Amino acid sequence: MPQDLIPKDTTLVPSWSDGRHQIAERMTHRGSLGIKAITFLNSLATGVLWNGLGFITSNEFHYSASQTYALYIVTGAVYAFSALYCGRLVRRFERKLNARKVMMILFLIQVLVAPLIYVGSSSVGLIVIAILTSFTGACLWPIIESYVAAGRSAQQTRKAIGQWCIVWMTSVSLALFLMAPLQQNEGWMNPRLALFAILPMSLLSMACLWFVPSHPGHHHAPAEEAPADYNSHLKSAQILLPASYLLVGALSPLMPYLLDRLKLEATSETPLTAVWLSTRVVVVALMAHISFWHGRWSTLLAGSILLASGFAIVVTIPSVPLIVIGLGLFGAGHGIIYYAALYYALRVGSAGIDAGGMHEALIGLGYVVGPAAGLCGFLLGGGGWTVAIVWGLLAVAAIPAVLPFFDSWRQKQKMLSSNTN
Repeated sequence: MPQDLIPKDTTLVPSWSDGRHQIAERMTHRGSLGIKAITFLNSLATGVLWNGLGFITSNEFHYSASQTYALYIVTGAVYAFSALYCGRLVRRFERKLNARKVMMILFLIQVLVAPLIYVGSSSVGLIVIAILTSFTGACLWPIIESYVAAGRSAQQTRKAIGQWCIVWMTSVSLALFLMAPLQQNEGWMNPRLALFAILPMSLLSMACLWFVPSHPGHHHAPAEEAPADYNSHLKSAQILLPASYLLVGALSPLMPYLLDRLKLEATSETPLTAVWLSTRVVVVALMAHISFWHGRWSTLLAGSILLASGFAIVVTIPSVPLIVIGLGLFGAGHGIIYYAALYYALRVGSAGIDAGGMHEALIGLGYVVGPAAGLCGFLLGGGGWTVAIVWGLLAVAAIPAVLPFFDSWRQKQKMLSSNTN
């Protein structure tokens, strides 16, 4: 087997020689570092585009809240559609283009579009960058997720997903802190630089591909079969995941305008917004090191309550201390739902690109519906209207989300009664 096809983190056959085993272990370590480095670099761009874009549109291009919401809706639709068909695209061209080459093309696209932010004084360049990087990100993350968890046992999957989530979530949070000095908009230190930074990040990512195997490990090592009841948890999580991103999509475009009401310094707005992102990192780090939540319905319920209550506090109460508390609750709830959904998706879906693609497509769905709901609430007057519309959508989503729980409960009751008889 060529060395570049040795899957990362794959258990090797005992009959191999010690020398070849050591080579494979080195390849495994190199591949893992390469994926983490690429994740960190591209998550900086993700942080800017999904959580910092509103600050760029409002401060640099003077968009209204409704215009910002409209841009989020378009980029969310592009993201959802692209992620859904990413696996088919890779398989169609896999004879000529393996997963690593696909990533190289995606990074090249980002390198070419990033300089458009400095073309002219209008926001056309911004719109093109937002749309094309939504496409590249939607195609990239399912591939990365497949590399992360393929061919692992349950314990290895939990730890690998946890480490990967900590890397990208920390990077996303860091992006908003790094954007803070750009909000002063003095000379070349202006919000446009945050988007232009995608260019060097993409070049570094291309260099990191040298460490990454040409295919994810699942092409060679099947993953451990997941417990049967994980299917029910996955069904609920697949509904709660877009619902959670519905809230993110409704909140992110609105944050610059909410914080403007508090008359804060421009340089403090993005770090304050990063509170929920930082809290999410802590929660995911805890979930990566404990397993008691596996298969527990109370985990998804707790995440949903924290998320919805945090959103309501942030949107309706114009107070810095309460906004900090609300963002903390929001981040904790989102971390629980995101990590659980990804864990079940990769355990049940055997860590394939299609499993990661569906996961990212559901995120994209939330990024479409969330800004649309936020826009409706804003046009009606904002505040309570936004909360009412978003909570109404959550109530609708709750109905199919709880059905798998009742199905699982009925199956367990049938098993108990049959064992009793």
